[in-house]
Amino acid sequence: METRMRKMTTFLFLTLNGFYKGLNNDISWHNHGEEGNAYSERQLEAGNIFLFGRRTYEMMYSFWPTRMAYDQFPKVAEGMNSAEKCVISNSLKTADWNNSKIISRDAVHQIIQHKQSSGKNITILGSGSVITQLTEERMIDEYQLLIDPTAIGKGTPLFENISQRLDLELIDSNVFKNSGSVLLTYKTI
Repeated sequence: METRMRKMTTFLFLTLNGFYKGLNNDISWHNHGEEGNAYSERQLEAGNIFLFGRRTYEMMYSFWPTRMAYDQFPKVAEGMNSAEKCVISNSLKTADWNNSKIISRDAVHQIIQHKQSSGKNITILGSGSVITQLTEERMIDEYQLLIDPTAIGKGTPLFENISQRLDLELIDSNVFKNSGSVLLTYKTI
């Protein structure tokens, strides 16, 4: 019986000038409004495993289990808290967020093995440095990039320091009319 390889996707928001975070990891420029919330609810229905870098994991964990998250985004909070989650970290000793596990040693190799097995698909949320590492290994099948109508002076660009060219094909686009954000979905060529 043939095993179907898992699909690996990303979801990341960017400024108009290509930064996924500003100085000091600032993402206050991103506006997650009603349209973003509705999109998140639809995406959670897929039941994918979420993959995070340590900083993104800690940021997500500091918000989604809170009463504020349940009050503002009840369906997304429920989905985020019940989803299976993996965090890449050599410094975390425990992953206290519900359904979380740590990948520490030889993370890229472990993720390659996980991707090559059958099971739930994997979505990298945020975590630009993880996206860069896995892009280098040609492991990501699809990139979902939410472009906010904001430019900032300094920050960290997506795909910083990749060593080889990455060619993508646009397969979908959506305009979030209220916020002015544009969601572009690309597949790896």
